[in-house]
Amino acid sequence: MEKEKINLFMTLLKLKSYLVSMIDNRSDEYDNLNLSKEYLVQKYPWAKDEIVNILEDHGIYTDNEIAFNDKIILKFREISNEDRGRINLISLLKNLEIEARDSVLKDSGRSSLILSREKMLNEILDLIFQLATNWALLRELEDNVDDYSVLNEENVIRPEEAENLNKLDNTTSKAFETISSLTKNYIKKLTDYYFTYGGDIALKDFVEELESTKRAVTKKYIDLFKKFGLDTDWLSQYSE
Repeated sequence: MEKEKINLFMTLLKLKSYLVSMIDNRSDEYDNLNLSKEYLVQKYPWAKDEIVNILEDHGIYTDNEIAFNDKIILKFREISNEDRGRINLISLLKNLEIEARDSVLKDSGRSSLILSREKMLNEILDLIFQLATNWALLRELEDNVDDYSVLNEENVIRPEEAENLNKLDNTTSKAFETISSLTKNYIKKLTDYYFTYGGDIALKDFVEELESTKRAVTKKYIDLFKKFGLDTDWLSQYSE
């Protein structure tokens, strides 16, 4: 796998994206890895057996689990972290230009304040990682939607492809909801960190920027509604 430049984590994310687009509901039909194997044969034939072995070695035996287990992305992260040559939390955070702190605190003499700060930092870093992985998944989903949409616009889309497009649209909406939820949690953790550990000036500027962003978004909606002759009075209160 190494010489073929395969990124195991991204490969597993793409596999999940494919299965989500193909499977609508849990079924005994998918209590195996048949769809996964078909995908890997098409995309990574030279690495199919190794990837299947990796999944099974970590207790992942069915397409159902990959498609519907909400924790599977975290499981993929654990799997990928086992090999230094594959993506892990530290390398990802470096790509984001963030210095990851060591989560194992060996110095028992540290104060409770430092321990609490380290704990909150690790929680923030974990949220950033989850955001990055979900954005990567969303990108893959949207690429698939774009591919099917082109076929649809050209009126050459097949019935099964049209069905997959509908499934992808629903999955993409859920991905946006997940990213929004993670972002809200990240903002909450960030403001708590600033407030608790002395970032008062940064917190003030950050909150003001949030208010500015809120007004800017509201203005975009007002302009959009006006363009189509819709009522904007109920929106105006949010721009104040």
